[in-house]
Amino acid sequence: MAARSRWLYAALAVSVTINLVGAGFLMGHERPPKPGRTVDGAIAFVAGRYPEAVGAAIRDRLENRRTELGAALAEMQGARQASRAAMAAEPVNAADVAEAFRAARAKADAFQSVIHGAIAEAMPGVPAEERAKVLKSGRD
Repeated sequence: MAARSRWLYAALAVSVTINLVGAGFLMGHERPPKPGRTVDGAIAFVAGRYPEAVGAAIRDRLENRRTELGAALAEMQGARQASRAAMAAEPVNAADVAEAFRAARAKADAFQSVIHGAIAEAMPGVPAEERAKVLKSGRD
């Protein structure tokens, strides 16, 4: 009986040790922010969706618009937060929620406009054979 208890306690100790090491590993490593939640993330995400030469040209244009992109991102995030606040209000007002969503769509459109403007500016400087790769990439 004593031998079984020792094996049980040893197995339990090993299990606890493994769990603590695993928890420490997970807590010690920060997860990178999701794309789009920071200016750097947005630039990397957008540029990464295109073939290398095209993505590099887009990245350069977005970097040139970093301040504008950052302001648009902050406004979009603020509008999304306002939407969540309108939904959580007590009492909830459907018109306020609808207006908050309308404002959030407008801010998202402004954010996309900065990105699309940078892409449009970048394209004339990219060789035709590189631009043709965009069509072949099939990414939506």
